[in-house]
Amino acid sequence: MAEVAEKTTHSATTPRRYDKYAAQIRLLVVLVLCFAVAPAALLLTVGVLVLVFGHYVHDIVFGILIMSLAATFIAGITATVVYVRRGTSLAKLQAGFVQKVSHDLRTPLTSIKMFVETLQEGRLTDKEKVDECLDVLSRETDRLTAMVERLLEWARMEAGKRVYETERVTVGRIVDAALQGLESQVKLSGLESVTHLHREVADDLPLVDVDPEAFSDALLNVMSNALRYTPADRKEITVRAAKRDKEILITISDNGPGIPHHEQSRIFEKFYRVVDPALPDVEGTGLGLAMVHHIVRAHRGRITVQSDVGKGAAFHIFLPAAGER
Repeated sequence: MAEVAEKTTHSATTPRRYDKYAAQIRLLVVLVLCFAVAPAALLLTVGVLVLVFGHYVHDIVFGILIMSLAATFIAGITATVVYVRRGTSLAKLQAGFVQKVSHDLRTPLTSIKMFVETLQEGRLTDKEKVDECLDVLSRETDRLTAMVERLLEWARMEAGKRVYETERVTVGRIVDAALQGLESQVKLSGLESVTHLHREVADDLPLVDVDPEAFSDALLNVMSNALRYTPADRKEITVRAAKRDKEILITISDNGPGIPHHEQSRIFEKFYRVVDPALPDVEGTGLGLAMVHHIVRAHRGRITVQSDVGKGAAFHIFLPAAGER
């Protein structure tokens, strides 16, 4: 009896999570069923009855018109529900994004505050320790600055205020700039012994019209993802560039865990992050690939992903050759 009472008490005190987005969707479904689907079903029934029992041409015409109206009504309802569901899904992603960014901002701020207080109170007298403390402050400040700059950059893209200054350059130039940035990340992370970068870019490729800095940043973004998600004991990242008809194809592939097929259509959406227990939990805001997609589209290109779970991922970036349309 006591055991039953204990279970009842535990059940009663278990906290419930209120998901306002799910509640809104449920309310929408109820309203649609009451005020849209039911009238549409009745209208459709009337159309069928008119067609079945009508003996004159005008009855058949009216029946067809009523059924067409009902079908249009149902199609409109379906499109509205889908649109609202997508909007609600985006709102949930935005809420998760705000929570994630708040956490990511709090972490370096906490470190900065702690070390500043340590220095202010004179707890450290050893110069080596002081230098180490200042080193941490510098790294955390750089990390915070990079995060804020990324958010500001995305805000400019969303507002349509991002200006691209295009030049006619070689593909090798933008690939090498991205690789240099990746090599710096590898050194800072102490991953030189396990990271293997491969460059396969032909020398006779046509030129491309791009903003060199922006496009190199886009390539670096994809490479950085590869660096984060590949196995800790061996990181294989390959960059290839070749001509395909009137386009230049740049492929960045890795030996990571791969991306599930059902996630691949969404990875370029803003705020979206792949949720899979098999994937390592790494830092990120869900904006990186959305920014890459925006930059590639702004240069009249396109980006796709090819991946199987356990077999790595390959991102294909197609870019028009200079002078080609």
